[in-house]
Amino acid sequence: MIRVSSFTLASLLIAAACTDTSDIPADPTSTASEPPSHASSPSLAPEAIEDPEQAAIAAYTRYWEQAMRSFAAPDGDFTEFEALATGQALEQAIAIEQRGIDEGTHGEGDIIHHVTVKDTLLTDEVQQVVLIDCADSTQTQVLDAEDNPVAGEEYGYREVQSRVELLDGYWIVTAMAVQEIGSCVPDDS
Repeated sequence: MIRVSSFTLASLLIAAACTDTSDIPADPTSTASEPPSHASSPSLAPEAIEDPEQAAIAAYTRYWEQAMRSFAAPDGDFTEFEALATGQALEQAIAIEQRGIDEGTHGEGDIIHHVTVKDTLLTDEVQQVVLIDCADSTQTQVLDAEDNPVAGEEYGYREVQSRVELLDGYWIVTAMAVQEIGSCVPDDS
């Protein structure tokens, strides 16, 4: 189990289109434009981790840490995401932050991730890992510009499947499928 506590991006779980997990296609042709920059992150960079599955989990965690920072104070600067994600995962992160800007909302609280490896494909040409997360948003709130809770927001456990790939030497999140509230129960065993 991986716990990530910080300001939350509950809206990523709430606003993201609930998609079928078949939307996570194998796409080894994706490329990343530049390496991730994480001077402020005290954790070990995913690229420094030898085990591909653990490196993928670290990259996924890094993506969510940035997502939570962005939603806590959306500013329209997507350069950090461009170094952490590509393809559908990048488009989704940008859309969620833009929604916060457009609606004048932000999040606070803690989100807890329960991440496990679903599948791994490691060849000389392709290194990708599919992760399953039971993301817990029960300790979060989506707030309006006056810091009042936004009515109608739902919190709970959602399954999130993600594909993380080693591209140009960097572990990058390339796809993400978010399911509806109640789609998982964390396995903390």
